[in-house]
Amino acid sequence: MSDKLEIYGLDQATMTKVVRKLENKGGKKIGLNFLPFYDSATEETMWDVVRATNPLAKFRAVDGEAELVGRQAFDRAYADVVSIARKERFNMSDLRKIREAGMLPIVDGKISMVAQMAAEAKKKVRGALERNKNAIDNRLEWMQVNALLGQITYAGDVKFDVDYGLNGQHKGLTPSVSWETVASSVPLDDIMGWQETVEDNTGIRPDTIIMSSKALRYIAQSAQIRDTLKYTSPSFSPGRAQSFVESELGISIILYNTRYTDETGNTTSRILAENKIIMLPSKELLPDGIGDTARVGHALANYTPGYYTWTQEKKDPYALYAGVGLDAFPRIIHPEVLANAEVYTV
Repeated sequence: MSDKLEIYGLDQATMTKVVRKLENKGGKKIGLNFLPFYDSATEETMWDVVRATNPLAKFRAVDGEAELVGRQAFDRAYADVVSIARKERFNMSDLRKIREAGMLPIVDGKISMVAQMAAEAKKKVRGALERNKNAIDNRLEWMQVNALLGQITYAGDVKFDVDYGLNGQHKGLTPSVSWETVASSVPLDDIMGWQETVEDNTGIRPDTIIMSSKALRYIAQSAQIRDTLKYTSPSFSPGRAQSFVESELGISIILYNTRYTDETGNTTSRILAENKIIMLPSKELLPDGIGDTARVGHALANYTPGYYTWTQEKKDPYALYAGVGLDAFPRIIHPEVLANAEVYTV
């Protein structure tokens, strides 16, 4: 019955091509900006965790030998890529539409009911692929954001816990005064202090902050900010606060409010908690980047790395499942330059 989805060229190879070309949906995605895909040869991926972010090379005599970097400058990490997959069910009536619409021609070159049925069937298949890929992209984003926070813990059908080894001085930071206490909070001092802590430990000063719109709103409402600008900007807004903080501290603020829903659509959760911020250096400060996301090939895509698709037939009651999958895992090369804070209580 594999021909059920081969009408209109929707065979497995074409389905995979379609999925790989689909755009990300379901909210702003930032994970691949910081942890881009890296094609790995095997499911077990290995990478070097570089301890010295900004080292100083030694001089040598003109005819002398260059310094060899010792293995003490590196740690080696291992992890297996995880398989993320999702499928949807096409029942008999769906498949009958696809088969009948594909077999019957358009009458006299006009748009007939058959042509409309064909368009509807094709749209249904594409919609299923799109929903499945979007769910996988959301899970990938969830993994990448948690990796930037320093740890991925998952306790579903598959259980794993990966600690990326962030410096203890850089994680779980708290402000001098909770940012929600706007009368006495000092977000400028807090951020500057955290920047200096990372810079003192690594030689790199974080210049990028990922935060929620609510965290920025607390910054805008802070008496520290308002008192500073009450004469120059009487009608101070979160947007003005963002520009001011970016200018004063030499940072770029990325507003991040991406959410996902459960399968019922009744519960919505944030990928990054609204009261947490992530601080990290930009590409200009760290040329080799924070890390990457290893992905491997799958047999269902002829072992080419990336998204893959499949169909599965069930006899009683008859149905056909169409699925999308991705085997990948985020890797952090420079955990020492990452920092995170919980800036208010939720």
